[in-house]
Amino acid sequence: MGMTTPAGSGRKKKRLMADINVTPMVDVMLVLLVIFMITAPIIKQIDALQVTLPQVEGQPAQTILTEDARTLVISPEGEVSRSDAKSFEDHFASNAALIDDLKGYRQECEKEKKSPVVVIAGDRVAKWERVMQVWNCVKSAGITQISFQVDERKPGAESGIAR
Repeated sequence: MGMTTPAGSGRKKKRLMADINVTPMVDVMLVLLVIFMITAPIIKQIDALQVTLPQVEGQPAQTILTEDARTLVISPEGEVSRSDAKSFEDHFASNAALIDDLKGYRQECEKEKKSPVVVIAGDRVAKWERVMQVWNCVKSAGITQISFQVDERKPGAESGIAR
């Protein structure tokens, strides 16, 4: 006689689980999110240039002692010279020459334990592209403090913008 099993007590078939366990994936994503939230501001601070922006009219402009700063003058034609040059004929022949000069200035300041500061004095009609090229040269030389020289607008003076 064979043994029979009562109904309902037999073996159940095991079905494969078709669900994906998302808990480890969520854990990894949260860890990555925290890492990016911490590193993003640090990366931004490393590449950021500290720029003294022009002030609006009616407020006193922030001044920098010019004997402590290297002033670069941009002519209307886009030629870059130091402020102690006699004329625009005595200008930097290339961006590489400008970067070399600024690296030397930075090294002088490091020897004297001073912070290097560059003031960019661009002509009103100089192309913005050239001003940005000079700015990038200063950044390439390792100098992070840059200011732009502006004329203070007198109260009641016309802004020069066509209306």
